[in-house]
Amino acid sequence: MTALSDWLQRLETLHPAPMALGLDRISPVFQKLNPDFSKTTVVTVAGTNGKGSVVELLQNLLLSAGHRVGLYTSPHLIRYNERVRINGVELDDDTLVAGLEAVEACRDGISLTYFEFSTLAALHNFAQADLDYLVLEVGLGGRLDAVNIVDPDLCVLTSVALDHEAWLGSDREKIGAEKAGIFRPSVPVVCGDVDPPSSVIEQAQNLQSPWYGIGKEFELKSDAENGAVWSGVSRGGSRREVHYRGALKLLPVNIATALQAYWLLKDDAPPDWSALSSTVPGRQEHLVYGGVEIILDVSHNPAACEALAQHLQQQAPVDRCCALFAVMADKEIDSMVSALKDSFDAWFLGDLTGNERAKPARDLAPLLHAQGITMISVSKNMRQTFARAMSLLEPGHRLVVFGSVFTVAAIKTILAQKLSRQELEGEI
Repeated sequence: MTALSDWLQRLETLHPAPMALGLDRISPVFQKLNPDFSKTTVVTVAGTNGKGSVVELLQNLLLSAGHRVGLYTSPHLIRYNERVRINGVELDDDTLVAGLEAVEACRDGISLTYFEFSTLAALHNFAQADLDYLVLEVGLGGRLDAVNIVDPDLCVLTSVALDHEAWLGSDREKIGAEKAGIFRPSVPVVCGDVDPPSSVIEQAQNLQSPWYGIGKEFELKSDAENGAVWSGVSRGGSRREVHYRGALKLLPVNIATALQAYWLLKDDAPPDWSALSSTVPGRQEHLVYGGVEIILDVSHNPAACEALAQHLQQQAPVDRCCALFAVMADKEIDSMVSALKDSFDAWFLGDLTGNERAKPARDLAPLLHAQGITMISVSKNMRQTFARAMSLLEPGHRLVVFGSVFTVAAIKTILAQKLSRQELEGEI
């Protein structure tokens, strides 16, 4: 059996372009593969931001209610296996390879992208698993995304914001239309965008899809006296409320959206609501290293950076807060920096070595200078960037890592190596 790592390297060479939207190539392979989800309830989640949090929380809610749940998410932070989980557990290499081999046997020479091939393989794995629920996160857009090859029983749209404009369109209306491509006739839609584009609403109306929008059909309120109170609509049409006093680690809008999706799938509550305290790696993730608070966030577009800025404003003040920032060159970098320029005392920029999409740190620095930011450090790789940032920080200070999934993944890898080394040396 070929190793998973060898398979993944091969997938990168099978198609001339790293990304190519459309279902024309994937459809005949899917039909031949023929994964059967007739006894599984499928939930498809699209959106510019919040998808990862919503799918993770929805999975955990369904697991807590005693169901067998599959989860497909992307991209991964550290290991490819993170993308394909059953009952919260990553599939092992051999099982993933079996899925890839099944796709290869059905491919008949059709050129598939890395994402298309791996999505089909995951669907094969899930179809063998006797699932109650399958939660699928769209990779990019919706209408032409490989995940959209599966017809969902519930559609979730988390948000619509500017991102990937070259692929999805130059404004929210066009982007919304692409994301609403996951909708199906008469299939319910949960929308977590407080101001969805008209293209989204019109698509749901044209398909006669029952609509559940945040701020109208459901909402989440929170205060010190009552804790968090969610109200929404159940599958049977009755009003429901959830009261929770535990710590909420994810954005309220994403928690509210996941809860509405849950109640459209279930008419009964889980034994407890502790899943509402779920965390997601790289999404406003807090940890401490060397006494320094580190916040890891994969925010990679202006809307996500605005959410990160709000999160930082809600934190206890510190004497020094610095940014570690690396970003893809095709992003709205000026707007991202503008959203957070008043949040940091200094910015540490570094190159994401080997990533051709990344903006070189030396080219990022002038963009920060243009917005009046003067405390800037430029490094040739993430390890050096992290070392320089930590050299300026003391216990009680804060470092915020953001800009892309690749940035967070690089720092998480560095931290894991350092912590492992400390354990071996008896330092912790």
